[in-house]
Amino acid sequence: MPYKILVLVSEASKFELDNHSIIPSALHREGHEVHIGDIDTLGVHDSLVVCDRMKVTDELTSGGDFPTLSESGVSAEEFDLVWVLAGTHPEAGNDSFQLLWLLNQRVPFVNDASALFFLNTKTNLVAIVPGEHLPESYVTNDYDFLNNLVESDPDRSWVVKPTADGCGADVFVVNRTDRNRSALLGSATGNAASRYGRYGRDIIGMAKRHTAVQEYIPNVRDNEKRVIIAGGEPVSGFLRFHPEHDHRSNATLGARFEKLELSADEDQFVRALGKRLMDLGVFYSGIDMAYPYVIEVNMVNPGGLSYHQLATGEDRSSEAVNTVLAALRTAGKLS
Repeated sequence: MPYKILVLVSEASKFELDNHSIIPSALHREGHEVHIGDIDTLGVHDSLVVCDRMKVTDELTSGGDFPTLSESGVSAEEFDLVWVLAGTHPEAGNDSFQLLWLLNQRVPFVNDASALFFLNTKTNLVAIVPGEHLPESYVTNDYDFLNNLVESDPDRSWVVKPTADGCGADVFVVNRTDRNRSALLGSATGNAASRYGRYGRDIIGMAKRHTAVQEYIPNVRDNEKRVIIAGGEPVSGFLRFHPEHDHRSNATLGARFEKLELSADEDQFVRALGKRLMDLGVFYSGIDMAYPYVIEVNMVNPGGLSYHQLATGEDRSSEAVNTVLAALRTAGKLS
């Protein structure tokens, strides 16, 4: 059955080989009426949720010009489904999420707006993944607590990263003997002591910032995998390699990658986690896994289809979108 689908992306000058071009193209190829909308143009006009958008008439190619959004301020509600493939702009903050939530009350989403707000963050990873499949983890803005934690054991290292950023930004590994430990933990938690000392809290107000901290898992260097879960099933992904002098394996930063292969135990675990994600309103996501541990879950624009294609020459996008749509039908979210 063909559907009318709005895909929300961030406007750019050129398309890259990523979800912004791959998923709309796959939906168009499978016979659906696809419209691309700019997530940063969402608004409400006389009770109607609107955005700038255009109808896809052909498959989108990497390197091609981003199309002119020929329809300005038109309905975002006249669709069977909305697929959000971009994060909201930092300056828009809560307004964007509130607009997405309002739209989601009127149109089904691939990933519910509430899940994008509450679960697409390292803060609530524990709400998705069973505790036995998480490294020892903390989310806090308490510098002294973290400094004491790292100080307490000379044989353990810890990964420190922002709660809601990606692509390897501000991700550090620290341990007891690292001379940068205190400075990095201070920076990660907002440099509160330095800023209060320089300006005074009465002047600058709250300076503390939350950060996510996970115990460093040694096998992450040999067995870290990005797995794309579509409709509860692993459909794509890649094996990630860490550069010799970097603890980050982000392909966007140039790290090497190869074809994904899952063991029987990994496949069983991913499918169980996929069911849990669907129960939470998430039908398309990417997880970073060093089995038996999950490191992150990505719900907005997880890379995996593109890197699988680059590694193997195989395009799995049609299978991915068809699996998502079939699962949404089974769940009663689509007719």
